[in-house]
Formats: sequence, C-alpha cells, structure tokens
Amino acid sequence: MRGRGPRYTPAIAEPIVVDASIAYLWFANEPDRSGADELLETDSPLLAPDLMAVEATNAWWKKLRRHEMEQTDVEQAVTNLRALGIGWTPSAMLLPSAARLATELGHPVYDCLYLALAVSYSAPIATADKRLRQAAERIGVRIRT
Repeated sequence: MRGRGPRYTPAIAEPIVVDASIAYLWFANEPDRSGADELLETDSPLLAPDLMAVEATNAWWKKLRRHEMEQTDVEQAVTNLRALGIGWTPSAMLLPSAARLATELGHPVYDCLYLALAVSYSAPIATADKRLRQAAERIGVRIRT
C-alpha cells in the first residue's frame, strides 16, 4: 500500500457582503469610487440580500431622472450587476435577524439585511455608506476597505 502524502486543501477566499452603495459605484461613473472597483477583482465570493439589486437599480434610476445616465446605461448596469455572480440571499430569510438588529441599533431594516447576512457568514461588509459602517462596527462586523 502506498503511503499517503499530505493533503492539499486550497484556501477558500472569505466571502464579502456588498451593499447597494458599492454596486451603484460599479456602474455609475462616479469620481469617488471608495475602493469599489477592487471588489470586482477579488477572489472572494460576493454576497448580498436580493434587495440590493433593487436598491442599486433605484439609485441608477435617480441618476437617469437627473439626466446623469441614459436609459441604455441603466439597462446595461442592471445586466452587468446580474452577471457578476453575486450570491443572492432572499431578503425574507434575513428579516428576523434584520428586524432584531434594527431594533437594537435604531437603524433601518433594509440596511440591517446586509448586517444580518454579514453576521450569518462571519463576513466583512463593503459599503460606502457611513451610517451603515458605523452600525456594522457597533455589532462587531468588520468593514472591508
């Protein structure tokens, strides 16, 4: 019988929870990108509540209404966001934890969906939202910079 050599287990990159403020920056052509582009090049899996796609699209729609984006730009941003391979979690599954966090933190439930997801995976969160960063820090969720 041949001896077994050491087993090699490839390292799995830690997931990162991304919020709508980051997704918005990926495709909105803003000057301050807050490190958003670096997340597109990471080996880490990106995770988000499914509400994130709605929030990001709404932000692009607001740019369209201000004549800062064209309809085709919004459509392309939506297509590109969907093609990124983000691991979408149904928001309804996160609601019990998000509601508890919202109550504890005095912070909106929709933001707490991201925090609940980050807590469930022990994952850092990437956000350009100062208030969400502060809420994350209050509960010990790491911030991806």
